[in-house]
Amino acid sequence: MTASTANWVFAAVAAVSIITAAGAARAEFPERPISLIIPWDAGGSTDQTARVLAKAAEKALGQPVVPVNKPGAATVLGMTELAAAKPDGYTIGVLSSSSYLIPLAGRQVQYDPEKSFSYISYYGDNLIGVAVPANAPWKTLKDLVEDGKKNPGKLKFGTGGVGTTQHLTIEGLMVDTGAKFIHIPQKGSAGSVPALLGQHVDFISETSVWAPFVDQKELRALSVTTPARSPRFPDVPTMQEMGYKSLRSVQAIIAPAGMPEPVRAKLEVAFRGALKDQAFIDTMNRLAMVIVDMPGAESKALVDGEIARARTLLAQIKQ
Repeated sequence: MTASTANWVFAAVAAVSIITAAGAARAEFPERPISLIIPWDAGGSTDQTARVLAKAAEKALGQPVVPVNKPGAATVLGMTELAAAKPDGYTIGVLSSSSYLIPLAGRQVQYDPEKSFSYISYYGDNLIGVAVPANAPWKTLKDLVEDGKKNPGKLKFGTGGVGTTQHLTIEGLMVDTGAKFIHIPQKGSAGSVPALLGQHVDFISETSVWAPFVDQKELRALSVTTPARSPRFPDVPTMQEMGYKSLRSVQAIIAPAGMPEPVRAKLEVAFRGALKDQAFIDTMNRLAMVIVDMPGAESKALVDGEIARARTLLAQIKQ
């Protein structure tokens, strides 16, 4: 064998070895623990559900999925860190509606809600509902709307804050119907029910913090914003079936943009499989949240649609 031939053979073997090693490296993902950024404080509904889901996903991944709370600026701090992370699958996060509603409302952020993330899977909807005291005169959402049209500016409503899905739900209702309500934002969702029970507001548009009080018959739920009725509250109609538009309160697993598809696909399989975990199901039911099994591509399309809907709504509100 000539020297040139030997060199060629050596180079070919080396190339095959590199390709084989690269393929093996991809096949072995994950080789170390994965960090799951939760852009909220510990203890909230997103935190509780994401932690249980992450634990269940570990079974398929063979590595720990470590929840890391990164609260601040209504998810902006956590999402900024996630967007800047290396897209290798070892840093992923939880997407909530606030993460894209805030920049749409005009706040400057260091990520693009439509371009900065890869989508792994959807896992559920927060149950947002309109609730009133059990002894309130409004038996349906239409009753409340009619009162808001006849007596503009008389009725006050509470939410977890300005620009949240809860807030924009009522803003959209006012745009569509001509009713006029006054927004009294609270310091987070936890403050909404006390404000309602204390008669500081007439109704609330909130995540499922109202659910235990409906069970105890202290409050009455007039509607929910999910696409289908809540299994826990099957007698409460959706806003859509009553002819009103609404925004979804998204819960999805995402990652930095540019993640290799084999890595993204493996994470999708693990997290979608985790939806069948009984501890996760029990946690979602306890919080009155709705489980939604949806792959990454469909999750991206859903969120893009929500962003378009919210952008239109915000433009109408400013008119």
